[in-house]
Amino acid sequence: MSSSFFIFIVMFSALSAYSLEGIDGLSKNLYQKNQEIMSLEKYVESKEALSNSSVSGYYPTLNAVAGWGQNKTDDLPSVQKGYLGYIEGRLNLFRGFKDHSIRGQKDIDFLLSKLDLESKKRELRLQLTEISSRMILHHKIRNILDEEFKVTQSQKQMAAKKVGAGLTGTVDNLEFELRENELQIAQRQIDQQHDEAHQRFFKMFGEDVSDAQLENLEFSSVETLAKAAGHFKVENALEYRKIELAQNRSEFEKKEIKADFLPSLDFTYGFGRLTPSEESNLKFNESRYAIQITIPIFSGFDTYYRSKSVNLVSQSIEKLKTQKRIDIGTEFNILRTKIAQMNALYQINEKKQISSQKYFDLTLSEYRRGIKNSPDLVSATERLFSSKKKKYEILVDLEILKVQIENLY
Repeated sequence: MSSSFFIFIVMFSALSAYSLEGIDGLSKNLYQKNQEIMSLEKYVESKEALSNSSVSGYYPTLNAVAGWGQNKTDDLPSVQKGYLGYIEGRLNLFRGFKDHSIRGQKDIDFLLSKLDLESKKRELRLQLTEISSRMILHHKIRNILDEEFKVTQSQKQMAAKKVGAGLTGTVDNLEFELRENELQIAQRQIDQQHDEAHQRFFKMFGEDVSDAQLENLEFSSVETLAKAAGHFKVENALEYRKIELAQNRSEFEKKEIKADFLPSLDFTYGFGRLTPSEESNLKFNESRYAIQITIPIFSGFDTYYRSKSVNLVSQSIEKLKTQKRIDIGTEFNILRTKIAQMNALYQINEKKQISSQKYFDLTLSEYRRGIKNSPDLVSATERLFSSKKKKYEILVDLEILKVQIENLY
């Protein structure tokens, strides 16, 4: 019951905890089209079918038996031989709770398959967030570069007027031309990265995702991103829960093997031609019922070695569980520290952007009055637009960190 409830919570949180605004539709579309997701969904269905089949041990079995046989008794000279045929039913009364253990294992296999599916969805979600965030970044930086290019062209025109008036030399024009060339190179690089991002979308979806489909994507507010690292318990982490389920499965397997050492008790009933006979007339006039107890005496050491194997597996899982607890806790602390540092960096950059704007305005004013030269203005312009670009680069890192933290839950 608790495992099923946990799966529900995991699924609900995975569907509702998206960072990028507008990414919900893309993620749902991805889950519907990704071949690995479709494969794992079929695998989950197969495990569910096996889980449902585990109740069969609690039901009676009914078989039709036919063939040729011979009964011989030392006290009697006659031999009963010939054909036989009957209906036989069997109901297990006790098997050392083996059926319960088998059912527990299959139920856990079903839950583990659902967790594997959820793990894959989270992995794809992280990839989608990374690609989508960088696609937004490409669009933002392309717009910033276009704006900077226009500003540089305007500055170049001012320099040309100064050169024409004999107020400065031709080096001013060259300074702005060099900056134009640098911006053109940066624009080409962004366009290349933009095309590569579309190829990554194609790899994930099996088809291209147009820019029009990405228009609604936007970064979350920095306040939302900064709150990603909230209360966290290692015991609730998906990967840790997998280890716990594997440990529970091992315990059920121990009980199953233990049942093989115990006697089993069955009720049987047969009706038909139970005694072998060579008579041609088919007579189904015999019946029998019995309470049978079966005591295992020797199994060729199969039970012994299986018991030894499952005990070693249990010890191995316990050590993995301890290490997994350390790994998950450490990873969360690292991510929490990173997101705090990135948030602090964002706040510093915001202040820098305000200062850069003031510095740019003053430098531009002094350039017009002949106090500052062209390298000063180019440097002030580059610093201003660099802080604008840095803002979105930090937001990309925050978006990815947020999903990495959420994927631990």
